[in-house]
Amino acid sequence: MERLLIRVTSLVAFAIVLATDILYVGLIGSQGQDFQPYVPRFVASYLAVMAGLIVIALLPRPEIFAIRLPMRAAAAGGLLALGFLAAFSIGLPLVIAGVLTTVALTRTSRRPGSALRRLAGLGAALLAIGLLVAGLEITGRLIVCPETGTGSGTGSGIVTSGYSYECNQGSLRIH
Repeated sequence: MERLLIRVTSLVAFAIVLATDILYVGLIGSQGQDFQPYVPRFVASYLAVMAGLIVIALLPRPEIFAIRLPMRAAAAGGLLALGFLAAFSIGLPLVIAGVLTTVALTRTSRRPGSALRRLAGLGAALLAIGLLVAGLEITGRLIVCPETGTGSGTGSGIVTSGYSYECNQGSLRIH
């Protein structure tokens, strides 16, 4: 059984991420149609996976013990990265949840073989951040034009350069 500090910080982080995810979905849904509908869906799904990692790492099962540190590292890295990228909207609660998950991560039991687990944790955190960046890059460019009417917009890339697009009667042009 894990210490009380780890359980409390993890459950608070889980609650923050879950509440942020629910509020985010509600807010985005109330804003109407968008030319880039897949970005909010990706972000909401990513938050759900991060919440899942936090809560699954709390399960007192022997098969979870070996992957507990990488799961917490992935959740902490993913939440902190998304929190900084979304600093002007949903970022603050995600940074707080990421810090709480990092506290739980640093208190996670270190037994023999923990050097390999720490290395796996670093790999898991980098993988979570890489998945976030790739998901945002890909979904940001999945633009859906309405069949009638016109519209335009711009997007920025984390790795790639920015772009602009125009929708004209269902036809998409990316510049």
